[in-house]
Amino acid sequence: MSGTFDSGAVSALCGALAGAGLYALVRSLYARPMPGGRQTGIATGGRWAEAVTRGVIRVAGPERSRRILLADDLEILDVDPASHLVTRVIRVSLAGSAMVALDLAAVVNGLAVPVMALPLGGALAGLIGLGWADRPLRRRANARRQEARLAVAAYLDLVRILLVGGLPLHSALQTAADTGHGWAFAQIRGALRWARARQSPPDAGLERLARQVPVAEFAELRLTVSSALRGASPVLALRSKSAHMRAVEGAQARLASSTADAAMELPAVVVALAFVAFLTVPLLAILTGIDPTP
Repeated sequence: MSGTFDSGAVSALCGALAGAGLYALVRSLYARPMPGGRQTGIATGGRWAEAVTRGVIRVAGPERSRRILLADDLEILDVDPASHLVTRVIRVSLAGSAMVALDLAAVVNGLAVPVMALPLGGALAGLIGLGWADRPLRRRANARRQEARLAVAAYLDLVRILLVGGLPLHSALQTAADTGHGWAFAQIRGALRWARARQSPPDAGLERLARQVPVAEFAELRLTVSSALRGASPVLALRSKSAHMRAVEGAQARLASSTADAAMELPAVVVALAFVAFLTVPLLAILTGIDPTP
């Protein structure tokens, strides 16, 4: 397909994108409580965002929609999916409006804008907007996952020390949770208090926590506490699980370090390849008798 856009079509599309982003932004200013008293990090933007979220789940299926909507990350951060959809719409609209504005400026200045420039630019703007909205959320969720790994390992060590000191298991679990600080320890404390308020065993609260917050370490903590409550040696169970979690954390830290080293070496490799190509192309041209200059 070839040709150029006229300024009217570009202006109409630019206005539509800007209007959609403005509408989502205005609606996002009106926060409302979610069921159960939980507040969204940003307002849901009205029923349209919730309807779109349900539509994605219905079309893509439960498993794939969780990846598309970043459900695990949102649950870790306690952010409503419809709320994050509003953030996505706003940022994709801003990126799309900027891209269309560039095309409009080119048309106004008399430059020829290819027909495919706008759809390709819109697709690129969509990717940029999604990355702009999702990247900070993924980074915060990964930070909480790492915090949970370190906190659960430290918590198990504290419980083991208290058990060796003579405290019963139930008291050791609560005392160790009260000693720690941070998001992960607050989640463990809340789970244990929930179980105690309902006169349930501690692992019932930890099981509820593992369902609400999809962090693997919370599920492993529940299994460890359950085995300790049901006859296994608490000290040995906690010691082995803590050592395993620290080994996993060390392996992931080494992997992250290796990845960072490889990323730092990549520019040097690209420069070296470019230098080799710079030397090789004229040499091949000389050997084959082809003039490399146009």
